[in-house]
Amino acid sequence: PPFKPHNTGKSKSCKKSGGDGGPQKFNRKAADGKFTKKRKHPGSKKDEGKKPKWDEFKQKKKELKQNRQQNEKNESYQIVSRAKQVWEIVRRKDCDKQKRTRLMKELQRLVKGNIKTIAFAHDSTRVLQCFIQFGSDEQRQEVFDELKEHLVELSKSKYARNIVKKFLMYGSKQQVGAVMSAFKGNVRQMLRHSEASSVVEYAYNNKAVLSQRLMLTEELYGNTFQVCKSSVCPTLNKVLKANPEKFESIMDEIKQILTPMLFLLEILLKNGEFAHLVLLAAFDCIDDTKLVKQIIISEMVRSLSEIISNKYGKKVLLYLLSPRNPAHLLAEIIQVLEKGDGNAHSKKDVAIRRTELLEAVSPPLLKYLCKNAQSMVMDKACSVAVRDLLGTAIGDLRPAMEAVAAQAAEPLIPGGEDGELHMAEHPAGHLVLKWLIEQDAKMKEAEREERFSRILLEKVGLENLKTWASVNRGAIVLCCLLQSADESVAEEVEVMLKSIFPELQKIQNSKGVEVLLEKLA
Repeated sequence: PPFKPHNTGKSKSCKKSGGDGGPQKFNRKAADGKFTKKRKHPGSKKDEGKKPKWDEFKQKKKELKQNRQQNEKNESYQIVSRAKQVWEIVRRKDCDKQKRTRLMKELQRLVKGNIKTIAFAHDSTRVLQCFIQFGSDEQRQEVFDELKEHLVELSKSKYARNIVKKFLMYGSKQQVGAVMSAFKGNVRQMLRHSEASSVVEYAYNNKAVLSQRLMLTEELYGNTFQVCKSSVCPTLNKVLKANPEKFESIMDEIKQILTPMLFLLEILLKNGEFAHLVLLAAFDCIDDTKLVKQIIISEMVRSLSEIISNKYGKKVLLYLLSPRNPAHLLAEIIQVLEKGDGNAHSKKDVAIRRTELLEAVSPPLLKYLCKNAQSMVMDKACSVAVRDLLGTAIGDLRPAMEAVAAQAAEPLIPGGEDGELHMAEHPAGHLVLKWLIEQDAKMKEAEREERFSRILLEKVGLENLKTWASVNRGAIVLCCLLQSADESVAEEVEVMLKSIFPELQKIQNSKGVEVLLEKLA
């Protein structure tokens, strides 16, 4: 065949490797300059069937759920389903007044006769809350009539309790009064209930008038008070003044009722901001420290890890160790607590009461520190508790001090090892060492035998202490040891530091070393 010359006006469809770009097959532009769609591998119908069709799967699951709910609830399912649809429209802010009125009438027809069922169901209780909020007085009364026999039960329900709150917020005076009356005789058990307690609190603080407040609180005063009270003497103060011979019996009954309520771990951890103040006041005024130990402190000891790790739980422990310390409490809170000082009902000497409580809490706290020294000294929040515990606790402090000092006994590697800093270099750990060394002066004044600086020197050793000067925080701790209340410790550390004085002078950009050199000069 005749020779056909190569067309030099067109580029080759594929270039060799190492050239300008890859094979032409990756460039999917067609002749018109547009990208062509990626070709799919012609799979079989069998393969297509294996791929999950999520839309169909979800729809099928939804239908199964609806069928199950219909079978379980039968007639009520359609009613609740439509009621929730109406609720979604009514609760919106952009729903105009006329439309809301019309929909509320429809909602009234839907819920009538099914109010109790809807109230206790977690998925429909908000429908009733909305109905109470936006309904007319007649509509609200209709709901109230069906629920008035179940108000205490509703208050104990996680979801239905909000219906009772809505009646307190939007109900008439008669309805609010009926709610208060329903609580009568049930206040004590409701206050101990995690859900119902918030309803009683709201009713007392926001809606109750004086007579209703007296009614809610009188259950906490015991049977003797109930017998002695009258229209002339309706309050506790007046009853005690009119019946001084009943003082002891009434106060004993109040203690028996209130003390179990003073400490519930769940309440302290969930609502600690206010709950912990009740405990502080109890420590200040209850003379029967045996009862406090039995009910409050024993419960705290069983849950020490949760208490110490909780912001307000830790404040309670610190209050037992160093009451009304401005370092732990705001001045405003201290002023509130001081108002209870000198009350006529607390006869025991304050110092004796505090010592008895400290004797009860010291052994378990010292034992806890021995077992958890590392986690406590390396935690900024817990480190303060270590200082106060080893400064005020009653009993043998040496085992706990040794446990703390043991955390600093390892050789110091500047910058840490495996991401963990040495105690002398740690932000919280070095402060614990500094505080405890400085605290030796107070221990000496109190004629206590334990000296943390001596225990630290015995555990760490002079050779390891030399390495502490290589880091700023370690040098600060060494400065404290130079000023230790234990003169023998100060002398030994001074001799050791003077032996490495030339090396210390070579260290730059370290404030701790600068102070150390000044003290050695």
